[in-house]
Amino acid sequence: MNQSLTKTLPAAPDQVDCLLIPLKDKQLLLPNVSVAEIIPFSHLLTTASSVDWILGRIDWRGVTVPVVCYEMLNRQTAPAPNPNARFAIINGVGANKKMPFYALLIQGIPKLVHIHEKDIQDVDAMNMGGYDARAVTLGQDPAMIPDLDKVEEILVNQL
Repeated sequence: MNQSLTKTLPAAPDQVDCLLIPLKDKQLLLPNVSVAEIIPFSHLLTTASSVDWILGRIDWRGVTVPVVCYEMLNRQTAPAPNPNARFAIINGVGANKKMPFYALLIQGIPKLVHIHEKDIQDVDAMNMGGYDARAVTLGQDPAMIPDLDKVEEILVNQL
């Protein structure tokens, strides 16, 4: 590559913008780019799913989006009804045209955090679920990094 061109290219970013997403008993840490939008809780349309962790569907921007309860997917109890509940619309990570988006039921407003690699510390977590990839702390904030590929794979197989 031409050296003068290399000098004009921006340096690789050393921080990632992420969201700490509140669930019932924990927080998920997701890159901001994986979340399309946070929307208010709305009426769920029924679905023919045979699994309890698919709560139904919502209509989002003209697209029917399945709604997942992450706690139930990880074989934990469902969260109690919460007036602060919302949906996080997640961008599909795979190239599956059948499901470009899905929604997670969340329990409040996510918090934007700017993370450098040195800010994340792995921890041993007693209650890691089958869809949690890593347990981490960001300063004083514990969080789980979900395995979005695995979530999406099982979701596509259930639809």
